[in-house]
This record gives sequence, structure tokens and C-alpha cells, in this order.
Amino acid sequence: MRDATCLLTAEALIVGATDSVAREGHGVLVGADGRIAAIGPAADLAAAAPAAQRLRLEGCALLPGLVNAHQHGRGLTQLQLGFPDMILEAWQTTKRRRGWLDPAAMVPLAAMQMLASGVTATIHANTTWGEAGRQPGDLARTIAAYDAAGLRALVGIGAQDRASLVFPAEDQPGFLAALPEALQALVGPPDPPLYATTAEEAAALYDRLAAALPSHGRIRLAFAPAGPQWVSDPLFTGLAQAARARGVPIHMHALESVAQAAAARGLYPEGTLARLERLGVLGPATSLAHAAHLTAGDIAVAARTGTMLVRNPASNLRLGCGIAPLAAYWAAGVRVAIGTDCQTMDDDEDLWKELRLAARLSTEPSWHGAGPPDAATLFGMATTQGAAAMGLHGQVGTLAPGLAADVIAVDLRRVQGAYADPSVPLLDLILARADARDVRLTMVDGRVLYRDGYFPHMDPQAVAAAVAAAATRAREPWTAEREAAVAGLVGAVRDHYAMRTSEIS
Repeated sequence: MRDATCLLTAEALIVGATDSVAREGHGVLVGADGRIAAIGPAADLAAAAPAAQRLRLEGCALLPGLVNAHQHGRGLTQLQLGFPDMILEAWQTTKRRRGWLDPAAMVPLAAMQMLASGVTATIHANTTWGEAGRQPGDLARTIAAYDAAGLRALVGIGAQDRASLVFPAEDQPGFLAALPEALQALVGPPDPPLYATTAEEAAALYDRLAAALPSHGRIRLAFAPAGPQWVSDPLFTGLAQAARARGVPIHMHALESVAQAAAARGLYPEGTLARLERLGVLGPATSLAHAAHLTAGDIAVAARTGTMLVRNPASNLRLGCGIAPLAAYWAAGVRVAIGTDCQTMDDDEDLWKELRLAARLSTEPSWHGAGPPDAATLFGMATTQGAAAMGLHGQVGTLAPGLAADVIAVDLRRVQGAYADPSVPLLDLILARADARDVRLTMVDGRVLYRDGYFPHMDPQAVAAAVAAAATRAREPWTAEREAAVAGLVGAVRDHYAMRTSEIS
């Protein structure tokens, strides 16, 4: 144990979803390499490594860090940015009210929020910060921000080659032609690309960014096509080939909304996931965010290919996308992780509450009276399954010797309250009652990044000031005329999808 540098001890330890028995008086010994050196009774570990720094978390349980498997690094919520909840496609259009948001300011705030809620790893989905042509620089700034924050992150390289304003692509020329002149001027002739438009461009960007990644390995890259209705078959095929050649994941939005599901029925008559499978896109290294409108055929393909689905329950409710049939996914053997989408029910980026919402919604009577998921299944969504979606299966998501020391401590005092029946397993109690307020410590790679409200390596006041300045700059394009034009475009987009979904459904 010569390399052991830190000994974490608490009232109890739960090593993970598949071994959720609470071990009282156990601890985690962390090595100088940021990996777990040993797990066992605290007294035995202290005797084996007498020189290790002791961190005693009174009244807490130690658990593996959570994985937020789909979010966008925004920091500020959509409501704070002036984008109130509405149907997804109309809501996306409201973002034309603002200019460029600097990810170097936004991502640190998002990272702080995740660390404070016990998230140690995350998938940062394809994200546009408000202006075309900026993706290479924005990704570099995003990577640097996650690196400085210490969070483990899989950052998506966006790709899209069709339907820049409305989908399907065949509808866009007529839609644009029917717009009044003021709205055509707002859109531009036509929209410039926000992401890579060819697989070659995306692959070249990947290679350039990958060559500059920090050597510690916490930051990795993925290919992140925007979603089926926005990506052509040739682009999908090229991205799948590029991902396989580099051994990296694919992460994308898919079948999120009613409008997307309606369009998919026309674009992919054989089934959306059947087409994606034929194009080589699906498999254990691919994760699909939202996936609220999978057909029975889609579910079967996801199960057969080992494709991961990422549940985003609050976002789907807030943006009128509906409820994914989670119980049906589990019953078919589909793997499911969970993410916040920067759009939680309480606008607070709390993954614990998101887990509970997913569990409650999975017991809807329309799904044949399915009971609530067991604690191991639920906790696995936020740990081992999220780790698998990141391509980190067997590296994070559970606590075991040799794995990365991504560890959190959850205070049990409020969770247990005045009384907790001893028959209730500790993990069940934590998942039913804990939230971000109860996280006392967050460690990534053996480094304490959050403890009792403090960030040893970050200045919350400086982060907040940078965020406020960036958001203020992004509002500079605002004028009363632009506001009226965006409102008109939102109405036109809403009418387009309302008519189209009623025709197809």
C-alpha cells in the first residue's frame, strides 16, 4: 500500500448497482494514480496504509459517482436564458433571440452544478452555442473547460447535412418561400451549417481535437450526429465508419418528439432503428438520447444490437415530447441510462430527482401495471449504464480495486430523517429521498473536487461573473423588431409541425 494517498471512510459503503448491500464501517483506499487501491473495513485499511490522509465523512454513505449521460453544458437553464417551455421544435426556434454564448463561461457553471450533485462523468451532446462556423473553436473551449473543472466528459462532435430549419428536408424550400420577407431575412439565405456537413469534415475535426487532448484521459470525444431527420444516409454511413475506425462512441438525439416520430414514419418506412442498423450506426458503442417514441420494431432492434437509450424524463415532459415507455424497454432487454438534458423538472440539474421521475413514470397503468424498478436497476441507469454509454464500462460506475476513484459521499441524516425502518435497504432509501443537497463530497480520479459546498479548484464567484457577462453579450442582437420576427417564426414553425403531424398520425 505504499502508493495509497487517501483513505475515505463513512458510516456505510455501497460499491455499486450490482452489489448494493450496505457495508457498515467500510472505506475506500485511493492510490497516487487516482485509482482505488483497496476496499474493506476501515480499520484494516488504516493499518495497511498508516501514512494515507484520512477523510472521515460522518453520517454518510460512500457510493460510485453518478453519470449524466446526456446534457449540453449550458450552466444557465433555458428559462434563465429567456427560452420558456413550449413544444420542442418551437422552443428550438426561440434561440434565435440570442447571439453566441461562450462555452468557456457556460461549461464551468454546468460542471460545478454536476459536481455538487454527485456527478463525476458526463456526455456532452452536440451543442450549438448560437452561431454558424464556430464548432471547432467552441469544442476546443468546451474541452478546456471540462479539463479545468476536473469532470470526466465525453464531448460530441456534431454533424448535420439537411433540414436546417424544419424537417423533413423536402418541406424546407416551400416553408421558407411562404415566410414573409422579415422572417426570411431572420433565417438568412439559407441557414449556414452549425455542425460538420460531411463525415470527412467531422473526422478531420475529431483527429485535430483528439491530438490535443490532455494525456490524463478524462476527456474523450464522440461523433454526435444531430438526429435521423437531420442527417442523410451517406453522412450516417460515413460517421459510423469513422467511429469504428477510431474505436469511439456515437451519441445522438433520436425520436425525441411527436413531430420527429411523424417525420420518421415517412423518412424510414421500414423503421428508424432498422435503417440505422442497416447503415452501421447502431451497436453497444451507440447511445440514443430521449428515444421517447420508439415503435415495437425499434425496441427490438435496440435490444438486439445492444444500443443504449438515454432517458430524459423532465425534458420530455417540459417540451411536450411525451413519456418514453421505460418499462417496455427494460422488459425487452434494452439498456437504459439517464441524463438531465439541462432541463430538469425543478430547473436545478439534480440527477437524483431525474432518477426518481423516471421511476415514477415507468409505472404508468398504460404499461400493463408494471411495478417500480428495483433499486439496482434504477441506480445502474445513473452509474454502470451511463459508464457504458461513455465507452467506460469496467472503468467507472462502480467501486472496485483498480478502477478509477470516482467516489461520492451522501449525507444520510436528512435521507433517514427522524426514523427509517431497518427493513428498508439503504440504497432504496437513498434513491427515494436523496438529492443534490445531501452530497457532501465528490471525487474524480482520486481528487476531491467538491466538499461541503466548496470547490477547492474553482472560484464560484468568478464563474458566475463570467456567465453573466457571456449571457449579457449574447443578448446584444436583441431588438424589438428581432423579438417580433422570432415570435413570428416560432408561430410559423409551430403551424408547420401541427399540420404535418395531424396529416401523418
